[in-house]
Amino acid sequence: MTVAQEQSFTKAAEKLYTAQPSLSQQIKDLEQEVGVTLFDRTTRKVKLTDEGEAFLKYAALTLDNAKQAVAAARQVAKQKNNQIHIGFLNVAELKLMPSILAQLRKNIPNLKIHLHSLTCTEQIQKLRNAELDICFTRYKMDHSDYEDIHILTEQIYLVAADNLHPSERTLKLQELKNSSVIMCEQNASPIFYDKLNVLVPFEKMDDQMLWVTNVLQHINLINLGMGFSFAPEYLLKFLNHNIKIVKTDEQLPQLGLYANYHRHSNNIALKMITEALMQMTTEGKSAEEVIHA
Repeated sequence: MTVAQEQSFTKAAEKLYTAQPSLSQQIKDLEQEVGVTLFDRTTRKVKLTDEGEAFLKYAALTLDNAKQAVAAARQVAKQKNNQIHIGFLNVAELKLMPSILAQLRKNIPNLKIHLHSLTCTEQIQKLRNAELDICFTRYKMDHSDYEDIHILTEQIYLVAADNLHPSERTLKLQELKNSSVIMCEQNASPIFYDKLNVLVPFEKMDDQMLWVTNVLQHINLINLGMGFSFAPEYLLKFLNHNIKIVKTDEQLPQLGLYANYHRHSNNIALKMITEALMQMTTEGKSAEEVIHA
């Protein structure tokens, strides 16, 4: 439905918090299952075929009813069971979760806490399906049904083993086309990928790329000296002493971290977390200082 509304796979992918290749494949799979072509891709804009128009009318009603039914049932179950589901990235696990969990245990001792280590895309999807109460992602949702709290901003750095760039000279990003580069796949870290792909066209460097899908792979390959890589600030503490930050000729982008949650939730534990996070951002304190105050 979003592809039909936006008339563009790129815009639809951004709105759905997913990668364009993944969305395109999902559409192809759907067309194969239904047995008809749903979209006309021959024009500059992606448009529904006649068959697609007919399918969309009934699919929209079915999907909306199903979402409402699932969300309502899950919300009732959560309120009855005194529990909270929290989704997070590694950066949130390191910087926020210890303090948050300690305070929840202290103030709501019988609370059932469910932790979900997921990608940004997976978290947003589960939040919208009422499977998560709060998630920590790189996305600012800007949606009327959800709140976003900006937690922190991290600088991205280019890093490499000493032997890969022994001098202290500034490296031109164009030079990376002649080197091995370790990079997260777009589906695994879409915001991270998209911000850097503007500066370094990874699709044109396929022969030199070493693709990873999780943080542990990323750290291990960097520490093994397998190539240059881009790393957010929180990752630096896990790198070996022989891995250094490489100066670049262009300013590298920054990554935000956001807490996303449903605006109208009545979850008491969620309210405690969000109040502490909002105090943290307004007073410039750390999570531990605010939550244990």
